[in-house]
Amino acid sequence: MRNLFTYTALISVFVFLFSCSSPKYFYDQSSLERQKELKKDRSGNVLTDIGIGIISIFSSAALDVDFGWYPSEQEFKKIKLINPCSDTMYINMLTDVYWDKEDYCDFMDIRIPPKTTCKVLVPVNANYNLYFSKTPEDTDDEMLEIFTSDIKRISLYPGITVENDTINLN
Repeated sequence: MRNLFTYTALISVFVFLFSCSSPKYFYDQSSLERQKELKKDRSGNVLTDIGIGIISIFSSAALDVDFGWYPSEQEFKKIKLINPCSDTMYINMLTDVYWDKEDYCDFMDIRIPPKTTCKVLVPVNANYNLYFSKTPEDTDDEMLEIFTSDIKRISLYPGITVENDTINLN
């Protein structure tokens, strides 16, 4: 019984540490703060849904009545940005979705080291223009348009947006 408690405590601490860690690849301060706000808002929604669900279950059992409560729809999701290259990838994500009354839910200056993955929490049902390049200059950026509901992971490598407009006649 003591081992079970020890393992449960270790797993809880491990999950807590990784769920509360700030994104280490965000170099723009406002984007970093926005990412932290999204995580905090998402955690609050999850905890509220769990609490209401538990209360609903116990009151349904005690009163023998079905309250018909269903969890709220998902507002945010994680997208994995994968850098398969041997160079650092520089990324900017722009959208037309507002986070608050004054600011869009944009994420600027994300730098993903070589052969690394970065998780970004984004609003569901949002269109993003994702600009990426192996150099910090914005003259050679490639652009992908993504819809957050349709995608879970993106592998960003140079040339992904270049269309092959030659015909092979061999």
